Parts: sequence; C-alpha cells; structure tokens
Amino acid sequence: MIKHILAGLALIVTLGTFWHLLTVDKEIDALGKVEEIFRKSDLLVEMGKKSAGSATLSEAGTSAPLTPVDTPSIESEEKKKEEDKLKALREKAGNVGGFKVSTQYKSKCASCHGVNGEGGVGPKIIGQSYEKVSQDLVDFKSGAKKNYVMYGLLQNLDDEALDALSKEIAAFAQKAKALENN
Repeated sequence: MIKHILAGLALIVTLGTFWHLLTVDKEIDALGKVEEIFRKSDLLVEMGKKSAGSATLSEAGTSAPLTPVDTPSIESEEKKKEEDKLKALREKAGNVGGFKVSTQYKSKCASCHGVNGEGGVGPKIIGQSYEKVSQDLVDFKSGAKKNYVMYGLLQNLDDEALDALSKEIAAFAQKAKALENN
C-alpha cells in the first residue's frame, strides 16, 4: 500500500517536473530570440554605417556637405556599451540553454538538477565521472539507493538509455568549459 502511495507521489512530482520543463523551454526560446534580436540589430547597425564625411546634408534637406566627425571613438564606446549590455543579459540568463542537452535529460533530470547539471532542487551533477553517474543511476533504478523520485523517473528506462544519460552528464563539464572559451 505504501509503495502505491509513494508511486502516486512520484507520478505527481514527475508531472510537475514536465510542467516546469515546459516553462523552462519557453524561457529558453524567449532568451534565444532576445539574443538573436541583439545580434541582428548589431549587424544592421554595422551594415548601415557610413564612413565619416561621406554623407551630405542634402540627405537631410540641404546641399552642404557634412564635416567629418571623430566617430571612431564614439562608435567604439557605443559598441563596447552594447557588448557590455549583451554580456550582462547573458550573465542574467545564467546557464539557461548554455549548451544543448537531450530531450531525455530535459524530461527526466533538468527540473531538479538544472538545465546544465548545475543543481537546484537536486544536487549538482556537472563534473561527475561517467562511472559515478552510471553507478548512481543503476542504484537509484534498482532501489539500492533510496530516492523515490529518482526511482520513479528511472523505472521505464532501459540500460541503453541509462548509459546514454550517464555519458551525456559526464560530458557536461567539458561542454561548459568549451562554452566559456567561446
């Protein structure tokens, strides 16, 4: 009887997890669109620039040529400000969508362990070895390690799926480091 109640609770938690993942996916999409807008606006500004002195006042309604202005320093300051704003936006967004993860990870793991394994409700798993992750998943699935949420989430996964998750999670640290270097 207790197992049925716990399984029911695990199901409720799982459904909540899926709901949370849908919300996170929407946020990731929104942040991706914001970043794309920033990139496009930067490209449009770059493409629309004219060299100093090449424009004339006739474009503004008179015929006298414009005098060159010291725009390189102004432009570089503006570009730096825009880069700083974009960097702040990325930092504010955290690791949401920092690197690609599988649908399996998103649906089974991300709501507790974070989109990139940085932790949250569940512990931080980024940086763990393949062997540790693999053994933990097997132990949770078998019940050797007691965690009813993990037990419930892993019951329908076969050994191949557990192995794929283990490999993916073990690669998180390397993916994060590669992302930092870009």
